[in-house]
Amino acid sequence: MLPFFWGWGMPAHAMTISSINQSSVFSSGNDQENGMDSRANRAAAKALHLPSSTPTPTEGYRWPTRQLKIYMATHDRFLQSAFFGAVRAWNRTGAVHISWCHDEDRADIIAQDGSLTSTGTSSNVGYVSSQLGSTSTEYNPDTHALIRARSTLDPSQLDCTSRHFRTAVAEHELGHALGLAHAPEYMHSVMIPRNVRTGITRDDRATIRLLYGLKR
Repeated sequence: MLPFFWGWGMPAHAMTISSINQSSVFSSGNDQENGMDSRANRAAAKALHLPSSTPTPTEGYRWPTRQLKIYMATHDRFLQSAFFGAVRAWNRTGAVHISWCHDEDRADIIAQDGSLTSTGTSSNVGYVSSQLGSTSTEYNPDTHALIRARSTLDPSQLDCTSRHFRTAVAEHELGHALGLAHAPEYMHSVMIPRNVRTGITRDDRATIRLLYGLKR
């Protein structure tokens, strides 16, 4: 996510900070309802092997399969294009194959839009935080297997940016949905938490392949 903060009654550029926030992670047990049953059972089947070291940091979990389904829940054409591009980019790594489906209940990943703006106060100064994207994930803590992920992009912040930038933000969020964590600022990675400057890099490709049990 790329939040912008500004004090109420101040010029919009007076207190500008940008960063991409870390994904929210929620542990989940084995009992789920409806379409979640099969995914939860799949995630509980066996403990997954995770690499001890990777170029880009990982969250400590991954999907138990390399064949994943994603559902498009946004009608915003700019964000649709960004998600389409991000899926193609991650598929090109050869580590996973993400395919689009028309049934949200069957999807492993949900691609959606939503408002990520929040307000608050800090040191008696009011502020507004407007974030570009967010990803929440559910996983089985015993097997380190993902159950479901939901990636959200904020159209009010992204529709006015370039196609390349929107796609890079979508790649970042889907990286979280696949099990990648934030990378340090000095790294060349789509997973850096501030000012996304690049799409998926060689290090990201090597990491996702190692995470899913393939050679770099």
